[in-house]
Amino acid sequence: MKKFASIAVAMGLVASFAATASADEVSGTTTTVTGNTYGGKFETVITQADIKPATPMIILTKATPFHLSMDSMTPAGWLSAQTIDTTGAVKTDSWGNEWREIYTWLGTAWIKVPASAYVITPAM
Repeated sequence: MKKFASIAVAMGLVASFAATASADEVSGTTTTVTGNTYGGKFETVITQADIKPATPMIILTKATPFHLSMDSMTPAGWLSAQTIDTTGAVKTDSWGNEWREIYTWLGTAWIKVPASAYVITPAM
């Protein structure tokens, strides 16, 4: 262990000497910059047309089934308690249940929003 500590200290000293040597000023050379390539007019990369409004998020508080379509009675899978992103599509079925289209590992799917979930709608 003592040898390891000695080697580590020696490496640290060598590194500090190298850093000091590389920080020395170089004399005898002068460089003049005549043109400024960054002084031109600022060009906007992202335009107003590129900005899309955020979609609502849903906070699930319990396991929730998701379906590949609203009409499907058999769930394609289950989502655990988590926050999920939606596509923004919302539909209401004939019983008054709210369905939202979401992103899953299988692509887009639909969930019937449970009463225990929280829907966070972003401010516009």
